[in-house]
Amino acid sequence: MDTELQRYLNDHLAGSAGAIDLIGSLAGTAEDPADARFFRELEAKVGKDRELLKELLERLGHSSSSFLEAAGNLTGKASRLKLMWEGLKPGELGRFEAMEMLSLGIQGKRLLWVVLGELAPWIPEWEGIVFSDLELDAIAQRDAVEARRLEAGIDGLLDPKRGARKRMELAGAQTAGGRSGDS
Repeated sequence: MDTELQRYLNDHLAGSAGAIDLIGSLAGTAEDPADARFFRELEAKVGKDRELLKELLERLGHSSSSFLEAAGNLTGKASRLKLMWEGLKPGELGRFEAMEMLSLGIQGKRLLWVVLGELAPWIPEWEGIVFSDLELDAIAQRDAVEARRLEAGIDGLLDPKRGARKRMELAGAQTAGGRSGDS
């Protein structure tokens, strides 16, 4: 009966497998221990979301699709080849593009929770799941990744001299803003 819903949930489950793989690569290439910790924590959160997706499927009497999960893993690995070629270390274009992919993926997860929240009143098997809280978690994750994506854009897209000037300008604006707020 819920075949399309099953497919949709499996598609997101497959996408999350690729996201976990990408997040692991970002954590492994992070030079700053705080960034590595951020990505490891994000990886755990996405893993928890994966488990919830499997639970939602099970509550509907379905199981996750091994085929779609394998396809998601394969797609994730194929897209990572390009990113690895461009480099995943800080300051490299591939890191910026990886962060962009991750930000878009998390936005997709947010939209998943929104639509499932709309469907939930018709699916008593999902009673007790607060999709609005899941959406808020996704927004927080996306915003945290987005801040790092913008920094990676400065590092990866600008000439290093131009990027250093921009960083100095931003630091000056933050310092000036902090002083005016103290008075």
